[in-house]
Amino acid sequence: MLKDIVRRPLLWVMLYAALIAYGIYALLNIHAEVLPQFNMPQVSVVAQLPGATTLDLEGLIARPIEAELSSLSSLSDVRTVVSQGSVKIEARFVEGTTAASALQEVNGVVGRINGALPKGTSLTTEISGNAINEVADYAIQVPDGVDASQVQRIIESNLAPRIRAVPGVQRVSVAGPGADAIWVRPDLGKLQRFNVSASSLVASLDATTAMVPSGYVHLGHQDVFVEGRSLPTKPSEYARVPVATAGNSIPLGSIADVVRTALPSHHTVKLDNRPTIALIVFKQPGASTLPVVDEVDKTLRELEPQLPGGARFVRIYSQGHIVGVVAADLTRNLAIGAVLAVGVLFWMLGASRGIWALALSIPLSLLLGIAGLYLMGQTLNLLTFGALSVAVGLLADDAIIVLESIYHRWEAGDGRWEGVARGLRDIAGPDISGTMTTVAVFLPLVFVGGLAGLFFVPFSVAMTVSLIASLLISLSLIPLVLGFIGPHIEKRATSGSRAVGWLKSQNLRLFDFALRRPRVSLWSCVAIFAVSVAGLLLVPVDFLPLPNEAVLLESFTLPPGTSLRDAQDASDRITQRLLGLEPVAHVFSRVGSASGTSYTEPAYAGEIQIALKPDVNASSLDKIGKQILDASKLPAVQTVIGTPTLERVGETLSGLPQPFVIDVYGDSIETLQSLSTEVTHRLTSVSDLSDVFNNDGYPITELRITPNPDGLALHGITPALLFAQLHILLAGQTVATVPEGNGHLDVFVRLADPAHLSIEQLNQLPIMASGWVALGQVADVRMATGPNVIRHLNGLRAVEILATPTAPSGR
Repeated sequence: MLKDIVRRPLLWVMLYAALIAYGIYALLNIHAEVLPQFNMPQVSVVAQLPGATTLDLEGLIARPIEAELSSLSSLSDVRTVVSQGSVKIEARFVEGTTAASALQEVNGVVGRINGALPKGTSLTTEISGNAINEVADYAIQVPDGVDASQVQRIIESNLAPRIRAVPGVQRVSVAGPGADAIWVRPDLGKLQRFNVSASSLVASLDATTAMVPSGYVHLGHQDVFVEGRSLPTKPSEYARVPVATAGNSIPLGSIADVVRTALPSHHTVKLDNRPTIALIVFKQPGASTLPVVDEVDKTLRELEPQLPGGARFVRIYSQGHIVGVVAADLTRNLAIGAVLAVGVLFWMLGASRGIWALALSIPLSLLLGIAGLYLMGQTLNLLTFGALSVAVGLLADDAIIVLESIYHRWEAGDGRWEGVARGLRDIAGPDISGTMTTVAVFLPLVFVGGLAGLFFVPFSVAMTVSLIASLLISLSLIPLVLGFIGPHIEKRATSGSRAVGWLKSQNLRLFDFALRRPRVSLWSCVAIFAVSVAGLLLVPVDFLPLPNEAVLLESFTLPPGTSLRDAQDASDRITQRLLGLEPVAHVFSRVGSASGTSYTEPAYAGEIQIALKPDVNASSLDKIGKQILDASKLPAVQTVIGTPTLERVGETLSGLPQPFVIDVYGDSIETLQSLSTEVTHRLTSVSDLSDVFNNDGYPITELRITPNPDGLALHGITPALLFAQLHILLAGQTVATVPEGNGHLDVFVRLADPAHLSIEQLNQLPIMASGWVALGQVADVRMATGPNVIRHLNGLRAVEILATPTAPSGR
């Protein structure tokens, strides 16, 4: 290479021109993100069935899906969490499996099992770590007099498909009161009077809706296709549906109220304490956040006039905001560091023509480092930006020693290119060994796996690539530029060189003192080390700092089993207090989890996103967070403050192995709850553990209906027929789905308000058997306790107890 540089300088000029061109291309096209992409071979399956207990979901959903997943050859293990209304399954695959292939295999399982799951079950599959791809949250500000359910229908039918079509958008989830539907509300008294059971009513409705291809006929010179269609969409049309009775038939409106309205749901979403509809936008893995968010914003501005009654979009959270802030801050800091490094070079070595070549090596090394990151599929994020910032101080070292070696040869009388060749030959070995020693510190981090690898690998790649780029520049470009510039020896001392001379003299005095008084020197070093360790202990330690996202996120939870109504009341009271704080612009609250989303919070927990005013200073976030926590204090309500991005990272990493966990296995729920309580109690006395946490052992109250065999036999009804009627009356059943425009219209049957029935009223609920009987005559209705959470580890029931180690492992 030495001879090539001297003999073929034009070739190296063309090579570096190409590298610089590619570096500029990479700089313009590399994605800027907050964190690196979490691409783990782990897939989450979320199933939601509102109103189902944990034991129901365990048998109806969790067990069948786990059985199908066990057939996958590349599966490592399966972890399941069953709570009221939802099931979350984490399928982990063996090392070497790509995330895309793991998702494809799980989707195949879901496709096979979906038809066997209970009707009304919603399934969502995604690569674990997809939470970090949630790039924007919007809420609709619904004016007075506008039906929120109709707004949701417009969004789901017309607007959400447009947003999904934006390049880079992976998924758009819609959560709200629910789109309006045809709700048939049976009147129990009229059902008895006309002798019509709930099952008969559903059968009549099911027979009403149909869309059947009926062949074609020849009319003249045309083949005209025939379509049979009975798809009513108005309540009045359903009210005229004939329902068979013992004698003849009666219209549905005679025994039920038929309305078009939002269906009952076990979650709520509000904006500033008013009903709203939320849009949650996820970008595709690998897509750049800023272009996706900007295009989504533009699309929503175009679509906003389609909202009825002056409703409008309010952006609650945008990951694009923090990406822009982080990129601007780190770019500025990187530029300042580079300028300071170059400034120190000029101060120390003077402003000779060779120093300009030296100064050129720093930005060029950074540019080639970014090109290397782009080539390896990395992004500019907190980790890679941090690595480049650290590397700035090291990038000039290689070039400095090469420049000094070449100048030394010129000062000894060598000619232009001869001095370049001999100076480079003298220093090439030490230059390479010195740089590779530094690279050897960071390069092993590339091979770190698991959770640590998600963060260390990008940092290591950025450091390694930039240092190697610096080495190559010092061995090629610096000699080439110096050769063209030629010898230009200046003997004039600079203020920087005089400062270095003074430091040398002081260092010699210090060294002389250390030789004369070794014990004092040794104890001085020990004292400095002790003070450093003490200072380290005083520095707060956190996973990530509280970033300025212009929004804070407060998670809250009430005791397990708390009703949705009480949880919503707590959320409303907190929201009202937060709206009174000066920095707060909007408050978006979500209690429970909407069907069709990947959220799994129960009805006694939720999130509150606090959008801050534009003029809020980033340095005051900690203070504002404390104000929010103080304003949110309510009895029996636990709250945690953070930011949406930190929460997404937490959700992303929640499925990964924990630093300390004890799994207690067993068949009996009662035994597991008792054992977990005992183990938790004992762990609290271990001095090297803190934050011992067991959320699996809390029993909750349930209402259990158990068939009475004698009563069933006496009245001629089977458990299946009994529960079929109960399901229709209490839980509700979607009988049909009718196409309407770009969307669909559900036809739903349920009592108007069964949630307020007492146990006595439930016992008197009329059931059609051989004749009408009260529910209490054929079944036992009583209060019971059940688990709030059931956890499976590879199909086995378990309770998981978490803790934070405060001492090194193995101690």
